[in-house]
Amino acid sequence: MRKPYPAIPQPGEIWELSRQVLSPIKFSPNQENNLYSSEAQSFLQGSTPPRYVMIVTEPELDNETETEWNIVSVMVLSVEISFISDVDLLIPANISGLAQDLLAETWNVQLMLACNLLQPVAKRVSHEIYDVLLTIGDYAHGLVNQQPKISTIECLGLKPGNKKALETPEIALFHKQEQAWSDVLTIPLAAYHTYIKSLEITNQIINEQLQIEQEISEIESSKNQFLQVISASLRKTQNVLSHWLQNICEPEWEVVSTVPNFAIATRSHTDSENTSANSDEIAAIINQLSVKNDESLRQRAAKRLGEIAVGNSDAIQALLCLLRSTSDDETLWTAVESLRKIDPENPATGVKRVKLIDLGMQIAGKTVALAVALLQKLDGDISVLLQVYPTGNDDYLPPDLKLILLDDSGEILHEVIARRADIYIQLKFSCQPREKFSVRVALGETSVTEYFVI
Repeated sequence: MRKPYPAIPQPGEIWELSRQVLSPIKFSPNQENNLYSSEAQSFLQGSTPPRYVMIVTEPELDNETETEWNIVSVMVLSVEISFISDVDLLIPANISGLAQDLLAETWNVQLMLACNLLQPVAKRVSHEIYDVLLTIGDYAHGLVNQQPKISTIECLGLKPGNKKALETPEIALFHKQEQAWSDVLTIPLAAYHTYIKSLEITNQIINEQLQIEQEISEIESSKNQFLQVISASLRKTQNVLSHWLQNICEPEWEVVSTVPNFAIATRSHTDSENTSANSDEIAAIINQLSVKNDESLRQRAAKRLGEIAVGNSDAIQALLCLLRSTSDDETLWTAVESLRKIDPENPATGVKRVKLIDLGMQIAGKTVALAVALLQKLDGDISVLLQVYPTGNDDYLPPDLKLILLDDSGEILHEVIARRADIYIQLKFSCQPREKFSVRVALGETSVTEYFVI
């Protein structure tokens, strides 16, 4: 029997969070490791201090589901008070009634399952403090044009910081870690929504079946499919690339062929270049592909076949053989680009997806998009090709646009910068299974980051 929270949470109350996370879906330890960030796992395992939230709205109930899955809106609080800023305000202990000061993350308001609230632990803040905290959060997200005056904030006993959160690296890193920690709140809620959807699917299946045996078979099939996609549907912050190889992908990442005016970018040869060749020349170039320990020669030969051997079956087989015999990333993608030119529908060209950056990435009046291509290598690693290119009617990228590859800790691994009249910029690298990385597209102070795990 589920133990309900002790009272109905009210706006302005401060509650402690439970480390025993409840949701309608039970995850295996392996699934939890894949779904929850390291920050969230540390909290759930009891390795970090208790966490608190301020109630923003009373629990909301979907009348079609059980009362145990009430949803409540909360503002995240932290005991890490050294990160005080213009949007992270200090709530002194004399206001909350706790034995310690708290940091109110006004920008970090989340929906969560109310059953994961443990107990109220402090005095309810005043209506004035409640309004000020929410107004500052709205200002941080651009929902209002003006935040409360410093004098008004201090008059209520709150303490604002003089640092701009977005402009201070250590505070920006703190925000990133807090977003990762918020998996504690968001993943159980996402599991609840997925659970509701699965109920609807199951009921539809049952109504459509004429025999009990068929009903059971369809339900089991739906459960298996659900387990395959649960990680991608619940984890908003990470794109699971190994799922892409199984044609399971987040809806915002589109197949390249469905995006107008797009192909994996390659610099075309000049019009004056000879693009036809006889069988002897093609055969001679194919022989160069078999030269070992000279990847530069093999790359030139592979590229040349893409220019002169459209539809040539011997050239196609030679490029397929090259893909199966090399682990060099540059050689692999050169062969893929050529194979795509002479045999566009060949499945050996790997997986390609493209995403229009959030808000259209309106940078200097131009729109850009991020493309990700994957290829399985001989040693079991995944070769990754990242490209940023202009869309719409633009022919060139904005100068100084950056494509940055970062590791799981946020350290920069590689960076490429667009020059004037560049039609695309790209990075090629290899990853091992379960390896995590992120990709940032930036120009000046504007940037968008996508997170990936193999």
